[in-house]
Amino acid sequence: MVQHEPRQKWAKPFDFLFSTVGYVVGLGNLWRFPYLCFENGGGAFLIPYTLSVIFIAIPVIILETSFGQYCQQGVSKSWNRVPLFKGVGLAGMITIFHSSVYYVIILAWAAKYLVASFQFPLPWTSCGNSWNTESCVEVGRRDVLNVTGNIAYNDPGRNTSLETTAAEEFWSKQVLQSSDGIENIGSILPDLVLYFLLLWVGLYICTFKGIKWSSKIVYVTATLPIVLIIIILVHTSQLDGASNGIYLYLTPNMTKLANPSVWISAATQATFSFGSGRGSMLVMSSFNQYNHNFLRDAVTIGICDTVASFLSGFAVFASLGFMAKQLNTTVLDVAKSGPGLVFIAHPQSISLLPHPQIWSCLFFITLILLGFDSEFVFLEVFVTFIVDCSSRIRSYRWHREVTTAIVCTVMCLIGLSMVTEGGIYVFEIYNNYAVAGWCLFLLATTELIAIAWVYGIDVHFRGMTDMLGPFRGKLYLKLCWKYITPSICLAIIVYYLTGFKLLKIGNYVFSVWAQFLGHLMSLSSVLFIPGYALYIKLKLKKPFSENLQHYIPAW
Repeated sequence: MVQHEPRQKWAKPFDFLFSTVGYVVGLGNLWRFPYLCFENGGGAFLIPYTLSVIFIAIPVIILETSFGQYCQQGVSKSWNRVPLFKGVGLAGMITIFHSSVYYVIILAWAAKYLVASFQFPLPWTSCGNSWNTESCVEVGRRDVLNVTGNIAYNDPGRNTSLETTAAEEFWSKQVLQSSDGIENIGSILPDLVLYFLLLWVGLYICTFKGIKWSSKIVYVTATLPIVLIIIILVHTSQLDGASNGIYLYLTPNMTKLANPSVWISAATQATFSFGSGRGSMLVMSSFNQYNHNFLRDAVTIGICDTVASFLSGFAVFASLGFMAKQLNTTVLDVAKSGPGLVFIAHPQSISLLPHPQIWSCLFFITLILLGFDSEFVFLEVFVTFIVDCSSRIRSYRWHREVTTAIVCTVMCLIGLSMVTEGGIYVFEIYNNYAVAGWCLFLLATTELIAIAWVYGIDVHFRGMTDMLGPFRGKLYLKLCWKYITPSICLAIIVYYLTGFKLLKIGNYVFSVWAQFLGHLMSLSSVLFIPGYALYIKLKLKKPFSENLQHYIPAW
């Protein structure tokens, strides 16, 4: 047993900025934003997205960073200032846990593609492989040969809807090897398990010393993806047909803005990308020096994320425009969303480039680095939460190393369910319920209410002034924190809850128990908010009105 170590601090002010930029600029910028922009009005989508960043994402970032930096503590102890709402912090940690579990599987898929990128030819370009079916067609050879070697005549009456490209079959038959449904979870996939375990080992090595190590690594992992995206953008924008993809990506369709779903998509993307409401920024800012200029960093983070999303869209749709030109089809036919964008459409376009192995390696290295940055923060935040919860844990010499090892092991074991033949179905439950949709907006709303209304916005402003001195923007922050942002979030929550849809992948509709499990995962975080408030009530053994003043700071 030893004395408690002093709380870690960022060695340099830029450590915080690079770590948080690496956190918010993640996979969502590359595989989600470009398609959303394309699907929801092109350049017109930038209007609701920018407004969402200004009135939702940045205000919540400033709220979390200012609160964490002022308290100089993690989630558990910071929320002791508003104990009635301590469940908000606990709920955020549950979403961080869920994010950490499922995020690494995307990196495992990318790692498999990266290894396959060294093959000549690329395995997703041909149909002569063991996993291919008779309906397989090679990119650019739809009217030439199929996998059996029979001539596929250019017959207008031929049912091409039954055909699948080599890239689609590589993804579904070789990478996922997906079963017919979540009811058939199947066996584990040895190669994916290997990549999955190696990634977790790498993550542990990078994070077990806390921010002492990860803050150094992030200078590479946060900047290199941006450099690689720019390199890919410069190259693809010069290709034949690239201008067609960029044109469709950016051409504003203002009529789309009349559709409420476009605004919801923009707000959801901004909230998901910035991690609003999870409390991760609160923890990361608690390692700052007391007088650090978090306002400057919050605005910088918002700009970096928006620019990274915009550049990613340029790079992706320039390559899709090139592919559409090569295949004599439209960008609409080759554009996909989510995993389909980065694991089917983009690899297809890469395969048509000169020296495709090089560009494929660059792309999937970029994807892995984007995910690594976000996972660093997930692990740091959750481990810090566990360590802060127990003084007994902090009393041991190797408490952080051991705690990180245990956390990584537990998350890895749960994540193994997603490297099975039915793993894609488990992944979609996590992706659609655990850390997305209405629950994140509810967390952000209660966080705003707790600090701006209960803790007191004037009290918090005094703390901010103590850290920064006189600062500008109080009217903007007051309006956002108390009225604009929570109102928008509440409206989106109502939209989600009243627009219930069954979860499905293609034509497969998830069974009732799987849908129920998904909703339980959403509730697994947000139930801590009323649950902890009820715990406080039971602990007081009196009505709230009699003793509430002991749980709310005086104005």
